[in-house]
Amino acid sequence: MTKNRLLLAACMMAFFTTLHAQFTIRVAGGYSGPGIQNTESVLGPGIDPATPLIDELVPMANINDSLHTYKATHGSYGTGGNVNLGLGYMFNRFIGIDVAVGYAHSSDISCEQVVALPQPLSGYLTANINSHSWAVGVAPSIVITGEKMGWKVYPYTRIGISLPVAGQLIDNVTITQPNDLNINNFGWLGQRTDVTMVTKATVSLGLTGVIGVAYRPVPFMNIFVEVNAQYINIRGKSSSITKWNATIDSAGTTHVVNDVPLRGAYRDQFNYVDQLTSTSNNAQYNSAYNSNQPKQDVRPVVPGSSLGFNAGVTFFIGKKTLKKDPAKAAPKG
Repeated sequence: MTKNRLLLAACMMAFFTTLHAQFTIRVAGGYSGPGIQNTESVLGPGIDPATPLIDELVPMANINDSLHTYKATHGSYGTGGNVNLGLGYMFNRFIGIDVAVGYAHSSDISCEQVVALPQPLSGYLTANINSHSWAVGVAPSIVITGEKMGWKVYPYTRIGISLPVAGQLIDNVTITQPNDLNINNFGWLGQRTDVTMVTKATVSLGLTGVIGVAYRPVPFMNIFVEVNAQYINIRGKSSSITKWNATIDSAGTTHVVNDVPLRGAYRDQFNYVDQLTSTSNNAQYNSAYNSNQPKQDVRPVVPGSSLGFNAGVTFFIGKKTLKKDPAKAAPKG
């Protein structure tokens, strides 16, 4: 008798689970602030005129600089706007899964460096850096709702992981200094030098969570607002300098020189590693480095965390939502 009751209860549970099982399509957009990583320092590219043949540009990153040749700037590349599309499946009214594909574009992060020029030169070199990023990511998550029969407004949450799959970090640098230097003998610096560096990311993994409220005016759709949070650090894979234009004065005539080809692979391309050794292609660690190959440097790690708001709609596709209402389907007469 007890076995029969348990079997009946299991059958009823399976029936109601099937009845409420639904596929979901979610479209959302919003804006986020820097989140809990706002206290981390984001460093700008370091321009060092004293050692132009070793290195003039390093990526925006959280690194140690005992000489303090930079001005620390606080922020996160998670700050900015985003749009995302989520596809999911609700096993029943209370629990389901969701996989979102999203695009995010960060706000600008700016900083400035002022460095004294080496003797016998006088004055200071100033580097103004504006940096931003864009990213496409995937976020699989578990969905838990507080919906009850008859409720039109109900809470929900999503908890999952954040996995960037594509993106770039772009640094735009303007370097100014008071001397009209010989551009080819002093590290390719003019009175004004405009630089663009593009950094690509390697595999990075973070956590994401959402708390929201949904309003369900009709069975097949809800409208929601939510607070979303993400914790992630983005790890650099490689960088390349795509622009190095120096403005110089030659016999009273100002002209701009494109120095990307003249600088060569070592000074225009960077491959990142977790640790530098005596065999790394880095002049500061290996005297036998190859100047015709990209430079190896310590991997930059930049904050990508965020905390913000999103709003959007979710569409439900299932037996219950697609089932016609007999009263409405009956002919009038």
